Amino acid sequence: MLLDHWFAQPLRHIPRALLLATLIGTLPLSASANPPMVPQRDAQTAFGGTLPARDAALLDASLTSHIERQRLLNSQHLAGSSSRTLDFFAKTFTVIRGGKRTVFDAELLGTWWPEDRRWEWTAVERTWNDPDLKDPKRKSFATGSAQTRLYGREHGIDILQADTAQLASEEAAWYLCAFAAQLHQATGVLVGISREQVAGGKDGQTAVVKRYYLLSHPKVAEAPAAGDTGKAKAPAR
Repeated sequence: MLLDHWFAQPLRHIPRALLLATLIGTLPLSASANPPMVPQRDAQTAFGGTLPARDAALLDASLTSHIERQRLLNSQHLAGSSSRTLDFFAKTFTVIRGGKRTVFDAELLGTWWPEDRRWEWTAVERTWNDPDLKDPKRKSFATGSAQTRLYGREHGIDILQADTAQLASEEAAWYLCAFAAQLHQATGVLVGISREQVAGGKDGQTAVVKRYYLLSHPKVAEAPAAGDTGKAKAPAR
């Protein structure tokens, strides 16, 4: 699922996270359905033939559920929506559709730099190898990539452990997201696209950046009427 945000002004004096949160939280989003984030090649090919056979098979096995997950996310929540807002600080994604307001938990999973073909797992509030993550009662504290990277550590999967990785294609990043969504039992994956100042680059030099979010725990309520500043009704259970 894709959200397009193109901003190219060199606002270097504004903290990057704050700038991202502000722009994503205020720019209008397209109401049309988004194209599916589905690889057209098997995992081994998408990764340029560099994966151990076992790891490639594991990623391939996650694709079927990923395709269905993305299809349902689009058909049940995104297609025909009139408003979409991604709040970086609150870690929420809000959709207004057919008189209903749905709020998802939105955890940043990782970032893809297309020009460099570089993937980076997001930093997490709790370190990804925190012993508490092994306790089912504490897993709710895991953010972003923590649980995925813990799985990689416990099962010896290098591509899930490395902080950053050079990938042969963006399809490889999609496979990582598909596996993470399956592991987290997420509702789906969302992609935010922006154009940002290149660190250490020439003045005004920008590059496309894509951030992948895991969506989960949708909470549905009646959408507030136009001009209504009051609170929405309590989410449906």
